[in-house]
Amino acid sequence: MRTNELRALVALVALFACGTALAGSKADIVVMTQNQYLGAELTPIIAAEDPATANAAMITALTALSNNNYLERVEALAGSIRGKKPHLVALQEVYAFHCHNPFGTEVPLGRDACELFPNAFNDHLAETMAALGDKYEVAAVVQNLTLAQPALPILGIPLILDEAQMPVFIEVIDRDVILARADVDTAVVTFDCGFKPSVDGCNYMNVAPASVGPFDFNIERGFVGVDATIGGVDYRFINTHLEVKMLGDSLPSTFLQPAQASELWGAILATFDPSKRLIVAGDFNSSPVDVSPIGVVTAYQQLTSGQSIFGDDLPFRFTDTWYLRPGKPPGFTCCELADLSNAPSQHYERIDFVLTFPAPSKVKANVLGDEVDEKTLSGLWPSDHASVSAELTY
Repeated sequence: MRTNELRALVALVALFACGTALAGSKADIVVMTQNQYLGAELTPIIAAEDPATANAAMITALTALSNNNYLERVEALAGSIRGKKPHLVALQEVYAFHCHNPFGTEVPLGRDACELFPNAFNDHLAETMAALGDKYEVAAVVQNLTLAQPALPILGIPLILDEAQMPVFIEVIDRDVILARADVDTAVVTFDCGFKPSVDGCNYMNVAPASVGPFDFNIERGFVGVDATIGGVDYRFINTHLEVKMLGDSLPSTFLQPAQASELWGAILATFDPSKRLIVAGDFNSSPVDVSPIGVVTAYQQLTSGQSIFGDDLPFRFTDTWYLRPGKPPGFTCCELADLSNAPSQHYERIDFVLTFPAPSKVKANVLGDEVDEKTLSGLWPSDHASVSAELTY
């Protein structure tokens, strides 16, 4: 953004903030962010140095997926949405796992290899919508990580269970999704995605390359937004999921997360509309106490301090709504054990946020899914993250 354009935007933002304060109007909106958790750790698959190790890691991950039974967990996740009745919901890690067997069920073990992981293969978005019934609709989607091999006639990465068997093919799709309550009309925000548009949103330019055996791909992350009018007031609601702080032991990878936050800022400023109240929600993988090991401004600090990745001033900053709620609970949202088996919650950091501009005058916020009585019938946590709901009054 050029200097003159930035100055004009600063003036416009100042006028907007002033107008909002003078108007004295109030409008309530309830929002939620929920990381649904894919159900397994993919890092060993991506870190595998040869096809055999990758194959073994995939079997381990599929076993974990099956044991972490999303079909059971989705009822608890959907229950927290039904309980709070948010107008808009930001979902992350909305996966679909599919198994394709082009060779049929006549295999040496006498059964279809795809059936060996009974709870692993399903579409989390479809299951979420089924659990919510007709109360919510899909408002916008951005597709992120996709593990498929387009050179093959069958989508997916080959998986071999036994040397005597033909492979099956595993397809993995990750999405971030915005849900809207059935009585809320929405319109997808059109961002300039460059050469990386994805369904209704954008994938970030800064991504990590990875591989599974001989197949190369990118660990895509993205963002997506909708506009909605609630109580006569216009809102812009954006959902994102940023990269983790560090991939393995790779220090250069620590640049990815703040770089993605910088891209998000660019998209927000390029589409800034002073008539709309901005809400950005999601899993930022960045804590208020994080310090960058490479000296750049962290993702959380960029958004809440109004500073660019290199410390330059931006036109405004977002308010972390958790700090406006009464009391001072820590609000930790991450993370339970990968197999979701730990007895008490072991959340130790807060990385799931609802950020706003301008700041609301009153906030009622809650962490959901971190109490023992919120576990599933078989004793699983609904997700490795807690959900966050926020009722905002302006």
